[in-house]
Amino acid sequence: MPAAWKTGLIEVAPKVFAYVQATGETGISNSGLIVGDDTATAVDALMVPSMTRRFVAAIRTATRKPVGRLINTHHHLDHTGGNRFFRAATIVSHERCREVLAAGFPPLPLLRRFMPRFAKEFPQLRVVLPSLTFEDRLTIHDGQREIQLWHPGAPAHTVGDAAVFLPTERVLFAGDLAFHYVTPLAFQGDVGNWIKAVTRLLRFDADVIVPGHGPIGTKADLKKLRNYLALVRREARQRFDAGMPAEEAARDIKLGVYASWREAERILPNVLRCYQEFRNELDRPLDVPAMLDGMERLRGDRADHACL
Repeated sequence: MPAAWKTGLIEVAPKVFAYVQATGETGISNSGLIVGDDTATAVDALMVPSMTRRFVAAIRTATRKPVGRLINTHHHLDHTGGNRFFRAATIVSHERCREVLAAGFPPLPLLRRFMPRFAKEFPQLRVVLPSLTFEDRLTIHDGQREIQLWHPGAPAHTVGDAAVFLPTERVLFAGDLAFHYVTPLAFQGDVGNWIKAVTRLLRFDADVIVPGHGPIGTKADLKKLRNYLALVRREARQRFDAGMPAEEAARDIKLGVYASWREAERILPNVLRCYQEFRNELDRPLDVPAMLDGMERLRGDRADHACL
């Protein structure tokens, strides 16, 4: 596991860049830039204004071409909050991404509790919706380059996930279908389908994988994510069948090497969603305030254990 990684724009193929943010923790996501013949394409817009402004400044160091297209890999705030800073861009997403985003961002009190370090900037947020959507696949022809958008066909991390693949450059922008060395978060997802989606992503002929959170990686890193999800789902199933409450199960599951991944307390929402999957209740949203309470308890348990 890398000890740390820096924020910055990294060229991963000729005229193709990943913008990676350090830590990759809650609200701190990655984005991308694909420079074409006449315009550029951005992949995700980050969250609060300070983040997106830094991303836009980094884009200007790489190209003077305008950003004519912005792809949202899913609806979550940390990938769409900065949409308004790309005024001249056509925003592209999966149709379900647009549908969920149209309902608005979460209420300010919840955002402030979920991500208190960004509380001062949340009132500046404004939803800007995609104007071009797709259902299954979409290929954008940008000069000689193909930009392929792919939806896994069923809810995975969210209902409207989109991966962005450049077949010639062999680069995959996976959005939050991929977390590298940061614990994945499935509070609106379907863990079983997510595992299937990652298995299909591994069939893409990609040498470079840019995750939604964490450092740039390869298929080896994506396999570690799949193994984490499979472990949590398998262990959750055993405890569900034994009648163990979800929070007790989250505390009882031994994560092994994954315990060192950032924000390991996310195992609780992941187990909660597995339990909903086993009950055929994935259409019901989690009680997010109660989930946050439980995650705080798990963090406290880990801190107490570390002091022993």
